Amino acid sequence: MRIPKPVNTVLDWVEGHAGPLAAVTALVAAAVAALWMPLLAGFILGIAFGGFAVHLRMSKRMSRLRREVDDLLRENGSLRHRNTVLASGVITREAQVTQALVAIPEDVPLEDPLRTQKLPALPDEDEVVDRADEDAVRRASNGKGTREKRRGPGDTADLSES
Repeated sequence: MRIPKPVNTVLDWVEGHAGPLAAVTALVAAAVAALWMPLLAGFILGIAFGGFAVHLRMSKRMSRLRREVDDLLRENGSLRHRNTVLASGVITREAQVTQALVAIPEDVPLEDPLRTQKLPALPDEDEVVDRADEDAVRRASNGKGTREKRRGPGDTADLSES
């Protein structure tokens, strides 16, 4: 038996608007029942509001699950595409093997790579002053410098002389 086109259109519309139609039907039933049995009207309203609360709660879960399914389908599609490209021979078998292998460095350090490396030690202040003296003596012997000791910006030797 064929369903007439106008009836099919109405059924499609009802299917698309089932939620609001159920809410309106529940409210009309509660209004009619309130005239005869107020207790039945409260029961109908309770079922309607409870169903709406469950619907809201489940719709949030369903939207999250739909997003996860979409992500999984996208990932599956990209993996299928990659496998199709690999199977088509665009990339040779040798290239597939070399891309799959992990690169191992030529000179492997003998030390533990997770160990903390030591920083180079800073020279003591005495060593710095000795080097400065040696540089001054070297310049003086070449005739290009003075014999005066070099003083840094924070040197207090000037203050003690005055």
